[in-house]
Amino acid sequence: MVAALRQSDRYLVTPEPGDDETGWLASLQRALAAGIRRVHLRAPATDPARWHALAARAVAACQAVGAEVLVNADVDLARRLEVGVHLRAAQLTTLPQRPLPAELPVAASCHGIDELRAAQALGCDFAVVGSVKPTASHPGGRTLGWRGFAALREAVSLPLYAIGGLGAHDIPEARRHGAQGIAAIRSLWPPG
Repeated sequence: MVAALRQSDRYLVTPEPGDDETGWLASLQRALAAGIRRVHLRAPATDPARWHALAARAVAACQAVGAEVLVNADVDLARRLEVGVHLRAAQLTTLPQRPLPAELPVAASCHGIDELRAAQALGCDFAVVGSVKPTASHPGGRTLGWRGFAALREAVSLPLYAIGGLGAHDIPEARRHGAQGIAAIRSLWPPG
């Protein structure tokens, strides 16, 4: 319980860096200056060699202010950078055991009860669950709503972040439904 209270109520998921690495890093710096202390570095469409170099720079920026940082899905990169990993739901059943030592965070994206139970069994430190509300990135996609989120919350003992169409103004509502806080891209990423 005490560990959960110490965790951040905002979990920034970074957008694709595009061609402007300098601008992307500047936006990350602004997010960190605004108080973001947990970051999911995610850029699935970026060339891996380019992404690894940029991720190393982003990790340094996060660590300079004491922010916890996780890289998306790439366990080898997480080990190399000595940071956490945020697993895709599909990875939860393919990994034989927790992929990183206890001192490095492991998180997972989950959409239903089976994925949440798999994340808990694997030893994840927290999970992200959604979509709670409609999102621009998944128009017309299925949403859980707060009632659906709360029902999933009751099924596991992991700290959970709600994601999907949420912003910092939703944190009190998220907490009322048992969330650690909210995870977001657009609402937590400062404009360039």
